[in-house]
Parts: sequence; C-alpha cells; structure tokens
Amino acid sequence: MEPREAARLLAQTQADARRALDFRAPWVSLVAAVVALVAFGIVWLDVRHQHPFTGPSLASLAVFYVLIAFRIATVIYAYAHARTGVSGRSVKVQRDEAVVMSGVLLVCYVVLIGIANSGAHRAGFYWSLFLNGSLIALAAVWAARCAIHQRWHEVALTAPVALIAALAAIAGPRGMWLVNGVGLCVLLLANAAGEARQRRATRTHTVRIDA
Repeated sequence: MEPREAARLLAQTQADARRALDFRAPWVSLVAAVVALVAFGIVWLDVRHQHPFTGPSLASLAVFYVLIAFRIATVIYAYAHARTGVSGRSVKVQRDEAVVMSGVLLVCYVVLIGIANSGAHRAGFYWSLFLNGSLIALAAVWAARCAIHQRWHEVALTAPVALIAALAAIAGPRGMWLVNGVGLCVLLLANAAGEARQRRATRTHTVRIDA
C-alpha cells in the first residue's frame, strides 16, 4: 500500500470512529438550546408577576417537564444511533459510569431534600435550591466524569453552567427562570457552533489527505 493511501485510510478511519462514537452532534445541542429557552421561558412568564412568589402553576410545570423529557429522549436517540454496532469493553465502562453518575446525583438530591427540610423557608428558597442546586450538581458530576477521561474541553464547558445557576440564584425565584433559560440557550448555541466547526475541520483535513 502506498504511503498516501495508507495515510488516507488512517485519517478516514479515525474520522469515522469519531463521528460514530460522538453522539454530541450539533443538532443535539441546537435542540437542547431551544428546549432550555422555551421550557424556562414558559415558567418565567407564569411566575414573573407573582408578588410574593408562590411557585409555578401545574400547567407550566407540565410543559416544562415534557420539554425536558423530550430533550432527554433526543440524547438517548443520538447515543443509541452512535453506538449501533459498537460493542466491547468501552460499552460496559460507559454503562458502569452511567450507574455511578446516577447514584451520585441521587445522593445530591437527598442532600438537597435534607437542606430543604432543615427549617421553615419561603417557596422561593425551595425552588431556587432545587433548580439551581440541581444544575450545579449536574455540572459537577459531569465535570468529574470528563476529567477522568481527560476531556478537558468538556470540563471547561461545565463551569459556565454552574456560573449561570449561581447568577440565577442571585436573580431571585422569579428571575432565575429567565437567567437559566437565556444563559443555557446561549451556551448551548455556542457549543453547537463549536461542534460544527470541529466537524468541518475534520472533513476538510480528510479531503486534503485524500487529494
């Protein structure tokens, strides 16, 4: 095999492997951005005139959780599609990681519940604790998982999530929905743009080698 042909096949194999195993396609981030903006925005429209804050209505919460479930479904679909035909130790490792992450998040929720039940607080405190505390916990768990795999660019993405949640907590029980919605939407759109650029660069590199 000629060196050029060998190099082309190697680059093509690497590119195919990255595309096959990377379920974080730009469209997944775009869907997540829209879901974040609409879901949090609907609740914000529901609570923005509450003085004092009493909490979202059941209708707005129903829409919120339906959209969140739709977001989760898109991730599961993209992951299943990317892993089609893939087997071996890597699959088992990722399943074990999912179990561990679920356990850690469960512990975080138990701690949050314990804090919420430690004294008498207004509704705004409980909603801020569970919403912003959950986002910070998710960011921390995902950052730990990515750090184990030395995926530092993804670790860097978790910091803005925690920062957005912290700013939302400062914004209060009404404003936190808007801050989280807009902040996460902007972050996810930036992430989608970065993923699209990376994929274009990979395709361009492959074409150059092929030429």
